[in-house]
Amino acid sequence: MIRPKARNSLTYKDFEFISQTLAPKAESQQAVMSLLATTEERDQLLDDPQLFERILSEPSLHQISPHLYFYVLIRRVLQEFDIEDRDVADYLASMLTEFSRGNRAEMISEYHEKQYRYLVDLLKDLLDANTEEVFMIQSHVGNYSMFLAGVFPDYIFHRAKYKKMAPDFRYYEQMGSTSYQQAARNRLAERWQVADILETLGTQFRKVRLALNYMVDEYMQLDRQKQSLDRVYRRLQDFIDERRKLM
Repeated sequence: MIRPKARNSLTYKDFEFISQTLAPKAESQQAVMSLLATTEERDQLLDDPQLFERILSEPSLHQISPHLYFYVLIRRVLQEFDIEDRDVADYLASMLTEFSRGNRAEMISEYHEKQYRYLVDLLKDLLDANTEEVFMIQSHVGNYSMFLAGVFPDYIFHRAKYKKMAPDFRYYEQMGSTSYQQAARNRLAERWQVADILETLGTQFRKVRLALNYMVDEYMQLDRQKQSLDRVYRRLQDFIDERRKLM
């Protein structure tokens, strides 16, 4: 299962990158390295705008871990969308790090071999699942929905527009929001200390999804056609949906 471990998984290379970024003078870098060893100071340093700017401007980031890369970007965009919880940013960074490996996004955990391409197939397996499997499936439905709608919005928009019966954003938002909230109420969520995180992701699914869309659009540039017509249509649809909520 996904747990918020990005900040606790930073490597020595990450520490070097952070210290060199925030303390250009060699004599000051050791002080930064020391601060990174304590939780509160580490969190403050990870919020430093200089770190975010260097990650965006650096031509090659092979020296830093995906945990650091995703956490800094996600933390920044969530703050821009008024979500201040660092644990939520950490959880999402951990999820993107795991889901970037092979077919992990299609499995409820790294220890399960069965792969799911469609959310409906996950829900079918809930019928025969035990307590732990129910939690794993519910949280994964939330994670997979957030991953697809958050990181690959143009893919979702294109399929919904041009392919008959393909699900749109509302489908992923409903499935993801409901599943996260159900998982948050499972006793295992309390045991593994993710109940509050899952509840936040469930109740604010759309806002988090839009924050990830913004991250992909503005900072990651995953698609080749940055100003594609589909992207313009998607942003327009998001704007229209938000206006309808205010009416």
